[in-house]
Amino acid sequence: MATLYLSGREISTELVIFDKDGTLIDFKETWIGIIDSLISAMGTHVPLTPALKDRVQRALGVFVDKGEIDGHGPLAMGTFTECDALLAYCLYQEGIRWDTAQDIIRSLNDEIFCSDIRKTRIRPAKGVIELLVRLKNKGIPVAVATNDKESEAGSDMESIGAGAYIDLVVGADSVMTPKPAPDMVKKICDYFRIEPGKAILIGDTVMDAMLGRNSGVQLTIGIPGIVPREELEQHMDLVVDSLDEIE
Repeated sequence: MATLYLSGREISTELVIFDKDGTLIDFKETWIGIIDSLISAMGTHVPLTPALKDRVQRALGVFVDKGEIDGHGPLAMGTFTECDALLAYCLYQEGIRWDTAQDIIRSLNDEIFCSDIRKTRIRPAKGVIELLVRLKNKGIPVAVATNDKESEAGSDMESIGAGAYIDLVVGADSVMTPKPAPDMVKKICDYFRIEPGKAILIGDTVMDAMLGRNSGVQLTIGIPGIVPREELEQHMDLVVDSLDEIE
């Protein structure tokens, strides 16, 4: 076991599991730009009416013009599959046939989420690389548990220069049941042959807190951002203002 220091406490652990968006990735700086690009690209497939633009933002819980993200919304808490279904439904509401709507969303996934557009929009959260280096120097394995796709999450880590410090990435498509079910943490812990009770989970949403509780991890740590500190304090074991506080 290695020792971490935070909030005046010494914590021994064998594994650190991070959420991705909002924890390792700056949620607002990254996803508001990506969704803005998505909406613009949607306009090349269908007429981009004001109603459609508004519907997409409300469906995902991302408000581009205001620069806001709903920390309880589908983009923040849902899976990529759920978000795709919501986007297709937005097109269906415009009178587009369901199968055609699904085809358009698949095309947009390739154009935006699996392209250089996404890579150029990714922004690391404050203190990410520095913390990952500290964990590496302590010999603590690091994993990512995200409701994003595994391959895209791995690409995101490479884009922010964190790939060399991440030992394992597990996405919603890596398990039978995504967050907040314990499947991701179980898969990660089985990989490292470490009991969940010897792992720390760090995230930025109530969904992450639920994942930690359902998985029986040693400790959950919250990072305020799209979810206020006061709310995270009701669900996480500890809340820190930034990753810089974890040493």
